[in-house]
Amino acid sequence: MKRRILSYRLAATHSLIAELPSFNDPVSISDYDAFILDMAGLGVEGTNATIFSRRQNEVRELLLLKGGVMVAVLRPNDQLPGSVNQFDRYSLIQFAAPSALALIRSSVRAGDGSRISVDATARGALSGYFRHMRENLRFSAYLDTDEANVTQAGGTVFAVNSVRKPVALEFVVGSARVCFIPVSQDVPGDRVGAAIARVIEAHFGGPAEVAEPAWAKEVAVPGADAHDGRIDELETEKSRIGEEIAGLTARRTGLLNYRRLLFGSGKTVLEPVVRAAFREVGFTVPDPEDYEGEWDVELRESGSSRTAVGEVEGPEGAIDIDKYRQLLDYFQAEVLEGRIHKGILIGNGYRLKELNAPERQNQFTEHALRGARQNGFCLLPTTELFKAVCAVLEAPENERLKIDIRNSILATVGVWSFSREVSTPTNATAEHSAG
Repeated sequence: MKRRILSYRLAATHSLIAELPSFNDPVSISDYDAFILDMAGLGVEGTNATIFSRRQNEVRELLLLKGGVMVAVLRPNDQLPGSVNQFDRYSLIQFAAPSALALIRSSVRAGDGSRISVDATARGALSGYFRHMRENLRFSAYLDTDEANVTQAGGTVFAVNSVRKPVALEFVVGSARVCFIPVSQDVPGDRVGAAIARVIEAHFGGPAEVAEPAWAKEVAVPGADAHDGRIDELETEKSRIGEEIAGLTARRTGLLNYRRLLFGSGKTVLEPVVRAAFREVGFTVPDPEDYEGEWDVELRESGSSRTAVGEVEGPEGAIDIDKYRQLLDYFQAEVLEGRIHKGILIGNGYRLKELNAPERQNQFTEHALRGARQNGFCLLPTTELFKAVCAVLEAPENERLKIDIRNSILATVGVWSFSREVSTPTNATAEHSAG
């Protein structure tokens, strides 16, 4: 069977390789047997969240439903620009290889070099690539972790830099494979293409270049079609099971992502999970591109006119006045336009400290506390939001709990905390607990 390889922004040519000219092109990644790309190319030409989400699903279908291959140049990670800034470069494998994604997100670092040591004992599809290219490679990123952690995530290290940090590795995901390779240096595209074709060949267990001639299709082999019906049934079942696994895996990943409320920071890590947490407790929470303001979070309560705008901060120290002032600016600008919102400062202060550390119990400075009392703002620690989300997940049918959590957040002035017993405050200027 002649394999088909789709390439995006990777200088590799081969008879099996077709180029994806634009990330926005209607061509589907999952129509191919393998997808190869340079991670640095993502976001260069501009796209939107809908197209990026479609590509995420196509990669999932390629790997989990077809058992295909993805080969990517390992690059430093960062958020994508413009309307897809809720994604980072490695979000492309979010639904297909969550274990690999978690490892790479936590450990990939920028770093250039040409001293690469290949592990000759490593076994996998990438072996042929290094036999072909080992003298012409340069890395632009590495994983700040060790081989044991890669192995635990289902990966194999094929090459390391001079301080033994992985610069090339592959992950087996069911019957599929995700490979990360260094940058090729001063190598013609046809040579890069031939090396990558070897990876695809090794994965599928046979020469990818040999196409069955047309006349051979007419040669009958007794009994060859005896099991076609059963094969079709099993393929249908396999597809259903693959989709179910992918859905359950995505749900598990989404739930585990709530742990980022305890240590996360920034637009690509903390802000998306804060929005997801508010949705979990029943708020309507649009994505940033769906509202006009510049604030980090917008909350709407179904069935009422109550709304809130929020700023999110995840510093290694306390949450001070800077984010509060930014929230106040947004709040006052809306007031001048006749729109009144609740102001919520959402903080993950001292995010690297243990959860029971004293600093965690007093994340907001006195300046932020005084400002919140003056303007009726809620100061919401993400550690408390995590507790609320866990309570909702433990009792998903308890709509009263969700309503009480929403009411208490919208009514609280000062620091909000979660407890199992909910009481909506009667004094909207007092700090209180809710849950």
